[in-house]
Amino acid sequence: MVLRYRLAGMHHNEHMILIASDAFKGTIGSLEVAQSLRGPCEEAGFPVTVLPLADGGEGTVDALVTCGYEAHQVEVTGPLGQPVTARWASLRDTAEVAAGGTQGGTADGAQGGTAVIEMAQASGLHLVDPSPQTAWDAHTYGTGELIAHAIEYGCARIVVGVGGSATSDGGRGALRAVKEAGVDTSGVAFTVACDVDNPLTGPRGAAEVFGPQKGADRATVARLEERLARWADQLDPTGRVWDLPGAGAAGGLGFALMAGLGANRVSGAEFVLSAVGFDEQLERASVVVTGEGQFDEQTLGGKGPGTVIVRAGEAGVPVIVVCGQATLRAGAEVAEVFALTDLAPVQQCIAEPGRVLKEVGYALAATVRDRGFCDGTSQ
Repeated sequence: MVLRYRLAGMHHNEHMILIASDAFKGTIGSLEVAQSLRGPCEEAGFPVTVLPLADGGEGTVDALVTCGYEAHQVEVTGPLGQPVTARWASLRDTAEVAAGGTQGGTADGAQGGTAVIEMAQASGLHLVDPSPQTAWDAHTYGTGELIAHAIEYGCARIVVGVGGSATSDGGRGALRAVKEAGVDTSGVAFTVACDVDNPLTGPRGAAEVFGPQKGADRATVARLEERLARWADQLDPTGRVWDLPGAGAAGGLGFALMAGLGANRVSGAEFVLSAVGFDEQLERASVVVTGEGQFDEQTLGGKGPGTVIVRAGEAGVPVIVVCGQATLRAGAEVAEVFALTDLAPVQQCIAEPGRVLKEVGYALAATVRDRGFCDGTSQ
């Protein structure tokens, strides 16, 4: 089958491969995925641009720092009270950078710029050994400390990426930390970046859907549900925010940010793609490579790689997916799918993902060459 990409008159000079992959969760990070694929493609003579992806969860700060955000490192309170070292990212306003001004912020701060906080850095599931007790005890106080740090730094916009949490406290800990820090939130615009649309409570709520992933048994899920409902009655007695999409994200942190700090919600994947300049690089690309650990129907439902596939399709740029395992194969939206498990046993893919990805990289480069993706003769 011959696939025709790009409309007549849309011209490309660089023949560039754009690699924009998410992490293979629990196995290898997004930047490492891209670098493993990059070498074989460059050896074959193709220019390569790398953009790491994230969806607001783990890897979001790293992705933005790679693309020009400034990294900050602070010690905050972990989900069980232990000290943890967490990173957040900031970007000064373009106009202020051009002017070289220092008005509107602290002496060493961001002068009204944007902060991006990845709640998993302070309150993530990887920081606990999940059990019913940790599912009950884990809190978001450290995430609130990160928010307070960003406000003290002078940021006027704070984007909180929610995902990968250990917590189901409804964001109560985060709001308490912000209050106890004594910072002024009145002039700060808050945004929740996430790709789940779950409400706070009910059969699709934070406790019922995500509690078991955090170690909660059925009895603990019921207790968490009751606690979340009591907290919601206290913070949002009108019930205006309870059922909003994303209120149940990160164990109800989305709810607390929306109800307590007036946050709006955006797609985490869309936010990161915009922040790293994906659309600008897409204009220069002849083919896009994206992927994640599992390529399935959920991928196409709004996750980072799914959003890449949609945007590339709209631009008429062919897409190749590289993944750990695949239940979907090439079709109208995806020109080719490479799954690591097609080349090596699952355990080897987990133990040596970089090496297997490099093998995939050579197959990828051969496909780009043989199908003419970078010479205008796509097949």
